[in-house]
Amino acid sequence: MLLSRFQRSVSVATFSLDTVPRADVARVRADQFDAAARGDLSAVVHAVLPLEAAADAHRRMDAGDVFGRVVLTP
Repeated sequence: MLLSRFQRSVSVATFSLDTVPRADVARVRADQFDAAARGDLSAVVHAVLPLEAAADAHRRMDAGDVFGRVVLTP
């Protein structure tokens, strides 16, 4: 029950890279690409669906039935 409420909670946040010095953005971007190349990054994948199921994937997300990423494959 708690997870269900958490999944349906709504929040709005904004962030602008215009306020971050370009050198910092470049450094963080390089660090992220390096971490990805090493395989150090991971993501929670809720479902892997064929591209034809995109409408269903959107319905699931809109209903709050998704926790993590939905990956569409060709």
